[in-house]
Amino acid sequence: MLQSAYPLRLPTRPAQLWRVVVLGMTAGALLARVWNWLEGDELRIVPTPFILSLAVPTVLLMYLGFPARAGAQGMKLFDAFGWPRRVAWAQMVAVERARWPYLLFAPSLRVRLADGRTRWLPRETKRLDELHALALAEAGPTHPLVRALETPLYRL
Repeated sequence: MLQSAYPLRLPTRPAQLWRVVVLGMTAGALLARVWNWLEGDELRIVPTPFILSLAVPTVLLMYLGFPARAGAQGMKLFDAFGWPRRVAWAQMVAVERARWPYLLFAPSLRVRLADGRTRWLPRETKRLDELHALALAEAGPTHPLVRALETPLYRL
């Protein structure tokens, strides 16, 4: 079996994904219904059972298929559109609390890289204590991510 370079899986909590996916799909369906109404069709309700039937596999795919990851070489963090990207520990120059537009402005950690790019880690990520221990062991106590994870979660 292949050993991953990033063995620590850091999935976003399903409840957070559920809120974002259902809200996003409902807003999209509502916008489509209003658009059709403006074009002359009758105004119909948003199809809630259909939205829920699409939300379940979407949340499962996001939870199982796109978790953040961490390992000795660095992390896989998300870009502005939610795609995981590799980041070495040394590339991270600043970590701050912010709201990520991709997750409908959910609280997250914004990681600034040395080349000016930004990567994101949702606040509702599981196993942050293990990430803190790994970052401390690999990057040292002065690393910005280590300092950010030392802040109690209720303050994030």
